Amino acid sequence: MPISDRDRSRLAALIAIVKPARSLAAKLETLTGEQRDYCERWKASNERWFERCKAKHDDEIEIQARPYAQMLEGSGPPSMRRDVETALFDETPRILLTDTEADAARKWSIYNDQ
Repeated sequence: MPISDRDRSRLAALIAIVKPARSLAAKLETLTGEQRDYCERWKASNERWFERCKAKHDDEIEIQARPYAQMLEGSGPPSMRRDVETALFDETPRILLTDTEADAARKWSIYNDQ
């Protein structure tokens, strides 16, 4: 049975609701195969770091707070490659030391409105 134009437009509308174009799920689909492979390796590396943090024996720090404590000590999670980070989360605004508070607020507002 052929699919009508009406059905196609309904399906497109449902997909747009479930997976908006600017969503992380939609952006993941735009990655190259190599970037997807890298993303999977990064995710596994990040999970191993998180598990090491939780396994670290420190009776004074709650298990859920140990990753944060590790970051404060300078042992943060693995960083994501810049091209993949930008593809997924867009370019973050660069706020310069010479920018006024109004300049910084404007840059951040533009970034949030995208």
